[in-house]
Amino acid sequence: MSAGNVMKYLFVAAIWFSGVGASFAQDVIIRSGFFLDSLQVGDETGFYLTAQYPSNLNLIFPDSTYNFSPFEFNSKRYFPTKTTAGKSYDSVIYYLSTFEIDRSQTLSLPIFQLNAQDCTMYTSNVDTIFLAELAKNIPDTITAQNAPLRSNTLYEDVPYQINYPVLLIVLGALLIIAAVVWIGFGEKIRRHFRLKKMFKAHQKFLETYDNQVTAIKSAFSPTNTEHALANWKKYMEQLEARPYTKLTTRETTQLENNDVLGKNLHAIDGAIYGHNTSVIESLESLKQFADQRFTKKLEEVKHG
Repeated sequence: MSAGNVMKYLFVAAIWFSGVGASFAQDVIIRSGFFLDSLQVGDETGFYLTAQYPSNLNLIFPDSTYNFSPFEFNSKRYFPTKTTAGKSYDSVIYYLSTFEIDRSQTLSLPIFQLNAQDCTMYTSNVDTIFLAELAKNIPDTITAQNAPLRSNTLYEDVPYQINYPVLLIVLGALLIIAAVVWIGFGEKIRRHFRLKKMFKAHQKFLETYDNQVTAIKSAFSPTNTEHALANWKKYMEQLEARPYTKLTTRETTQLENNDVLGKNLHAIDGAIYGHNTSVIESLESLKQFADQRFTKKLEEVKHG
């Protein structure tokens, strides 16, 4: 192992076991790098990713579904979180392979911080690994006299065989491993993907709703107002599993037992079916209501 590789191993060990050397001038410190200086096509190498951050933050590392291009994900090793004096230390080793033929290949990975209403992404430093050349100075052409070729046009029947005992053993082991992982981490996995789905749906709602409100500010239209209200009802129905799209304003007010919400809904109804064009404040109130319910639902899922 080269001196560079040894230094990288010592670096990861120092980060994980003691946290020494990390600067506290920043809230979140991300480090990453390859264990090897070079590798051959198809070989595996380790790539470490470490984070030092205040212990009250919730950070998520990339999983196997992340695109590690130009590398292929093989496996990972996660070390339990270590907390000292309000600072937490996390470390993951990703085992990757490459089948690309570029002479130098680089990689940088993100870490996501879950906030109340959005996500903050931190990007690690970029590290480079070189591809080892197996054959050098290959001539572009070769003369026919020097080509060791022999003609053979006879059909060669190659039997296709499957080692069924080994196949059954491998499948059984995979099923057992999958069952153990699901029993041990199934709830955490489901919660992670549910939170991810909630964030994505909320951001999509806010983007569409804000565009609709902006259009109404520019030029009031009962049709655009009705579309904005329908968008809000559809999102609330998805978020809380209640039939908002099928309820009238009076039924929604009774369901929520919220007079302010009922007042805003009546104002929007007046704009759609009457002559009231002052609906921007009511539409913004509906957005705030959706934000509050999203934050509440997010806490329920996190601690549920």
